[in-house]
Amino acid sequence: MADARGQVTTTIAPEADGRVILRQGTFPTSVAVGEGLLPRLALITGLDSPPFIVADEITGPLFADFLGRRRGLFNLPRGEGAKSLDSLSAIYTSLAAAGVDRSGPVVALGGGVVGDTAGLAAATWMRGVPLIQCPTTLLAQVDSAIGGKTAVNLPEGKNLVGAFHPAQWVLSDVECLRSQSDEDFRQGLAEAVKYGLGEEWSFFDWLEENARSALRRSLPVLGTLVAECSRMKLAVCAEDERETGGVRARLNLGHTVGHALEAASGYRWRHGDGVAAGMMVASRLSLRRGLLREEDFSRLDRLLTTLRIPHRVDMAWEEIAPFVARDKKFRSGAPLMVLPRSDERCALLSVSLDELREACAESAGGKL
Repeated sequence: MADARGQVTTTIAPEADGRVILRQGTFPTSVAVGEGLLPRLALITGLDSPPFIVADEITGPLFADFLGRRRGLFNLPRGEGAKSLDSLSAIYTSLAAAGVDRSGPVVALGGGVVGDTAGLAAATWMRGVPLIQCPTTLLAQVDSAIGGKTAVNLPEGKNLVGAFHPAQWVLSDVECLRSQSDEDFRQGLAEAVKYGLGEEWSFFDWLEENARSALRRSLPVLGTLVAECSRMKLAVCAEDERETGGVRARLNLGHTVGHALEAASGYRWRHGDGVAAGMMVASRLSLRRGLLREEDFSRLDRLLTTLRIPHRVDMAWEEIAPFVARDKKFRSGAPLMVLPRSDERCALLSVSLDELREACAESAGGKL
């Protein structure tokens, strides 16, 4: 069906047991969303051999036993610093010790750091073994666990070493979200706002109506939120699996400035917070170009405020500019940026560095 703004939307029908199963075209990932999914891993996925689990120091003790039999368990340290070549090497050592061969599935049990690092290990161990993502954070459930991007960081920047390796299954158990800290939880809310601002304005409307219920972590509301974001991401990835056609770049709304803030601050800026600040900067650029109405810019500001997500740039342009220049969408001395548009999907457009610097300054209240 089409919403009032002319965008196509779909209704997600749950299974008899409350699960939602999504798959989009030929994209090789199925997504299950619901409550109490982890103990049903083998039943849902058809897994017939014990997996090797990569988790972290919190998600391993909390959730690993729910998955049943396993080949082994490797717990990464917490934090962005775990997305490193050293961590990747340590996982390889554990996979070898457990005797994992090319048929042995790897389960990533945790947030985006675990999913990215374990995913790259699965992509490269014996030239690729099956991967199942069991994201335990809202950020991973709505975004990073879906799409097949796996990577680790280098001192020179974020996600510079990686591979495309889509999971066979993503099991998003929303009960896991009850264990998240408020700070961690809001990182996923920011990515959910990205889908409303960039993909479907009808979802933005829904977020405005349900923001407080999401903050209270109502499981039915979170189930709908995760399922809708998963549906939108699967649709984009099915069109542009390896990010070669320009379609998938839409999912980077807010990320040019967001990633730069993360790296320039030594990851004091968290990912979702950075994306929120990046969306405000991108929206200022759209406002200047007449692509976004003032009322929609104000709605974004209000929604991020209601969701308690920081969204003001607090670093000097000179600090973040070198990291902006490393963005993969940087072309001929200037960035291509994803800009939101009222009543439409976002678009990838060229901007000048002067425009971007001025928009960052405005976002900081003219302090830069």
